[in-house]
Amino acid sequence: MLSVSVASIAQSKPKKVAVWETQRIGDDISLFKGTLVRGAIEEAVDNTPGYVKYDRAMFDAIVAEHKFQRSGAVKDDDMRKMGEMAGVQYVIVPECAIEDGYFVLNVRMLDVESGQSKTVQEIPANTVPEIKAACTKLSARLFGNSGGSSYVRSGGGGNTTTQRGQDFTETAFGINMRMVYVEGGTFTMGCTGEQGSDCEDDESPNRQTTVSSYYIGMLEVTQSQWEKVMGTSIYQQQSKADASKTYGTGADYPMYYVSWEEAKEFCTRLSRQTGRNYTLPTEAEWEYAARGGKKNEGTKYSGGWSVGDVAWYDGNSGSSTHPCGTKRPNALGIYDMSGNVWEWCEDWYGSKYLQYDNNNPKGASSGSCRVLRGGSWSYGARNCRVSDRINSAPGNRNDDDGFRVVLH
Repeated sequence: MLSVSVASIAQSKPKKVAVWETQRIGDDISLFKGTLVRGAIEEAVDNTPGYVKYDRAMFDAIVAEHKFQRSGAVKDDDMRKMGEMAGVQYVIVPECAIEDGYFVLNVRMLDVESGQSKTVQEIPANTVPEIKAACTKLSARLFGNSGGSSYVRSGGGGNTTTQRGQDFTETAFGINMRMVYVEGGTFTMGCTGEQGSDCEDDESPNRQTTVSSYYIGMLEVTQSQWEKVMGTSIYQQQSKADASKTYGTGADYPMYYVSWEEAKEFCTRLSRQTGRNYTLPTEAEWEYAARGGKKNEGTKYSGGWSVGDVAWYDGNSGSSTHPCGTKRPNALGIYDMSGNVWEWCEDWYGSKYLQYDNNNPKGASSGSCRVLRGGSWSYGARNCRVSDRINSAPGNRNDDDGFRVVLH
C-alpha cells in the first residue's frame, strides 16, 4: 500500500523518495524547468511526515551510469530497477504536457517493494507560485491516498477521477476513446487445442505466459480519432500509400493506411498530451485481451466460435471495413479483435516463440518486420483466430492495417 500509518511512521526511519527528472519537463516545455518542478516536489516530500527526499546527485549518477531513458513515459519496470539500485522505498517521475492552453503536470509514484504505482494530475496556471502549489497538492495526494493508480484531472470542466481497475474514457484531443481495464494473469499463448488444424508454425511453441495489468482500447482507433491526434484524413493517408481507393470511410470506421511507425507516433503524441504511457500492445498483451483475459472463454475467435458473429472478414465484409463495434464483443467487452483491420503490435516478428520468454514477453530482440494480429475484412476466417499472426515492414501502409492502443 502507498499509504503509511502514523504508528509506523513513529516507529521507523523516514522512507526515502527519489524524484526522477525527465527531459520532457526540462527540454520540451521551457516554463517547466526540471529544477523548478523537481525541487518543488522534493520540498513537498521533505515536508510530509515520514518521508525524506533521496540525494539528487546520487540518483542522477545512477541513472546516467545505467543509461535509463530520460524522455518519453518512463516505464514502471525502469522505476522499480532504479529504486532498488538506489535503496529507496518510492520513486516519483514528474512529467507535463499542454492541454487547452494550460500546463498539465503529471506525477507518477511507484512503491519499489510492491511494484504498485499511482498517478495524479494537476492543471496549474503559469506562475511559479502556482506551479509550486500544484506540486504540493500532488505530493499530498500521492502520500495521503491508499490503493492503486488514479487518473485525476482538475481545472476547466471540473474534476474526474478514475481508480485503477475501472474502465475510463480518454478525452485528450477530444477523441473520447474508451479504455478497458485488463487484469493481469497467466494464459497459454500460441497454438492451443481450440485452434484445431488451423495453427501455423509461427504460433509455436505454445507456452504459459504471464502479463501484468493494463488498459486496452475497446475499439480500434477510428478515422475521427486519428485525424484529431495526427491531423491527416483517411484520404491523405491513402495518398501517402499511393493507393487507388478507400475501403470504408467515416468517423466511426477504423483507421487504415497506417504504418507501424505512424501508429507509434500516434501513441507518442497521446502520451505527451496526457502524461500517460500509451503504446502499442505487445503480442502477449494483444492475445491475452483477445482471448478474454481472466474471463477466457476458450473460443477460436475473439468472442465466439462463429467468425461471422464477431468479425468482419472476407466472407461477410463486402470488400470493405465497417464501423467499429458493430459485431459482438468478447468477454471483456472489447470489439473487433477478430476482423475489420489487422492491428499493429509492438513486437518485432520472430518465426518462433522463445519457450522461456514468458513473463511480459516483448518478442524478438530485432528484425525487419513488425507483428500484426486479428485478421481483417479482406482475409479469411483462419486469419481471424486469436493465435494467428502475420508481419509487415514497419514503414508499410496497407488498406487493411490499423491498430488499437494500450495504457500501462
